[in-house]
Amino acid sequence: MHKRVQTISCAVLSASMAAGLLAGCSSDGNEKTMPGSNPSVSSGSAKPVEITWGIHFQASGVVTDSPVQKWLEQKFNVKIKPVKVTDASIASGEIPDIFMLGDPANVAAYQSQGVLMSLDQSMLKENMPEYYKDIEKNNALFQTVTFGNKLWAIPMFIDLKPYDLAMLWRKDWLDKVGIEKAPETLEQFEKAVYAFAQNDPDGNGKKDTYGLTGTATSTWSSGFYSIFGAFGVEPTMWHERNGQIINGSIMPETKEAVAKLRQWYADGVIDPEFITDTQDSYRKKLYNNRIGVIEEQISKGALPDSSTVTEMKSLNPNAKLVFTKNPKGPGGDGSWDWGVKSNFVVIGNKVKDQPEKLQKLFEILRAQSSDEETINMTSLGVKGTHWDFAENGATSGATKFLAGFEKQEQRDQTGVRLFSLGNITTQTYREKYSNPKLNDAIKATSSAPRWTDALLFSALPSDAKYKKDLTSLMQKYFAQIISGELPLSDFDKFVTEWRAKGGDQLTKEANEMYQKQFKK
Repeated sequence: MHKRVQTISCAVLSASMAAGLLAGCSSDGNEKTMPGSNPSVSSGSAKPVEITWGIHFQASGVVTDSPVQKWLEQKFNVKIKPVKVTDASIASGEIPDIFMLGDPANVAAYQSQGVLMSLDQSMLKENMPEYYKDIEKNNALFQTVTFGNKLWAIPMFIDLKPYDLAMLWRKDWLDKVGIEKAPETLEQFEKAVYAFAQNDPDGNGKKDTYGLTGTATSTWSSGFYSIFGAFGVEPTMWHERNGQIINGSIMPETKEAVAKLRQWYADGVIDPEFITDTQDSYRKKLYNNRIGVIEEQISKGALPDSSTVTEMKSLNPNAKLVFTKNPKGPGGDGSWDWGVKSNFVVIGNKVKDQPEKLQKLFEILRAQSSDEETINMTSLGVKGTHWDFAENGATSGATKFLAGFEKQEQRDQTGVRLFSLGNITTQTYREKYSNPKLNDAIKATSSAPRWTDALLFSALPSDAKYKKDLTSLMQKYFAQIISGELPLSDFDKFVTEWRAKGGDQLTKEANEMYQKQFKK
């Protein structure tokens, strides 16, 4: 039955595409639209299709009847009910017709509950042809959300990632301690952070500075990703070694990295508050003369107008910063990297029995991926009102939000972002609306694409049973070993415990998945 319904839906969609997918229907003329904008629509009087739309999962809350919502309703002849998607709302049966998920594990969880409609690549190829030409180049992404030989989500991809991590140094501190060039190797990195802790780089005559800190409250651990990367591992990632998949948490190289961090902590180089620090607090410590280097997202630290750089200038005008690659060590260099994986778009299971609604959703999806007008309205707003190109008079390149809309919560009130489907845009669009200087910085400093999960962060069958507890176990052991509360030899005890508490089962499943879906 399900297969027959899906075949009928595809036939309806095909007919729609032949008629011109991006053509919407006009309203009665009374709808309010964004100031300075009128959606491109075609005439028609069909009854609007009602769509329950799960707003962007990073948005804090629903804004009803926003200008962007009204614009979409007019352009596509739909009536939208925006909702916030949570596990609780899904459990209560409130399933949107379309929404986004951030991880294959989320897709797997909702699929197992019967929440989602299955798709197939041919459906996407036929009804989102422009986007499909780009996503098929990263075909492995489909495997991350394929369960029971069926596709359950539309993968998004990202190539140049502004959130990749590299090193942001206090250049004025390097100068103060006599280091002329920002460190490139782990040995040079170590020399610099020891000097920051021991040689009074802020010149106040007090021993109150450290080299670096971390965020042990995260998976493990911003601030230290690059140190693990210098030894050739990333904890919690699945790595391929000689055709076998092994978890980075238990590898011998990880023990070497933990030993190095333990040494630095004992010598007063790592801030003792690393166990409770967050990304926000460690940035403040950089601003306020407590530490001399942090891992930072390239978009936030590489350019003169990057947010962390401008914040430093406002709080500590005499400070100087320099952005560099991750330090190279015995295992190479690199940091945590999400690879080509981005988020996922899913369709509610009930839509499979509503071919008219499915047709309309794919009409919108195609526009969200390839129609410049629609992408701009949902992700940026109105040019000249909410945003403009960063370079005066430019017709492409970096964009900026205008006064009154710099903060995301301000844009959310207009509906900008709430209805955006993120990185589902074509490569052509991305190349037009990207910052060439930032792209160059990413290419120069990112360790991608070498560093990412061998399974592209796919969900394993037993993840729900074991993964969370194993991550907590790792965080506990690593924090206690680095801080000296436990001896380094207890790393081996951790490995044994990790394997016994579900790690061996996950490793077995990871190898099976790799052989079936990802081995080249």
